Amino acid sequence: MAAALLRARLETIAPQVEVGSAGILFDGRRAEPNAVKAMRHLDLDIGDHRAQTVTLDLLEPASLILGMERAQVRFWLGLSEDLFHRSFTLPEFVRSAAVFGPRPEGEPLRSWVERIGATRPRVAYEHDDPLTTVADPMGGSRRRFRECADELAGLIDELVDLAWPHPEPGGDLAAPATTGGIHADRHRR
Repeated sequence: MAAALLRARLETIAPQVEVGSAGILFDGRRAEPNAVKAMRHLDLDIGDHRAQTVTLDLLEPASLILGMERAQVRFWLGLSEDLFHRSFTLPEFVRSAAVFGPRPEGEPLRSWVERIGATRPRVAYEHDDPLTTVADPMGGSRRRFRECADELAGLIDELVDLAWPHPEPGGDLAAPATTGGIHADRHRR
């Protein structure tokens, strides 16, 4: 759901941004029926979505990696500690970026993200924090999926307003994960 929302939001302001999706579960699995319905409510079609498992090759070039909960960030850090300054939960990054301020015009996404990431301790990720989590609607009702989609839409809007405050001519890449997060990369092809 996050990938579809980010793609749609960036379509007109940063169309060169490629958005993809990867997670820690369900390689090849179709989107949940209630997720498809929730996104249809927001005029987005994710019916063709297939989950892919996150790999270090997908994350290494990323400028920004966003998950929905700290367990996902811990999983990525198990692949490489070098990902820490670029790995956040979506709610955490939006709050941190709001305090830090929008990305300055001309500053690469990765540089801005790493400056934000350098301000927090690694030890904070040893424990879960409900304030930095988007609750997983898996197994939930259609209503729970719609609530999650609405929450994600608000967070994605804030993310885009902070990370892409000016239309860009360049080539950042951002990719949300199905059960894991968003990663962004300027050099991905």
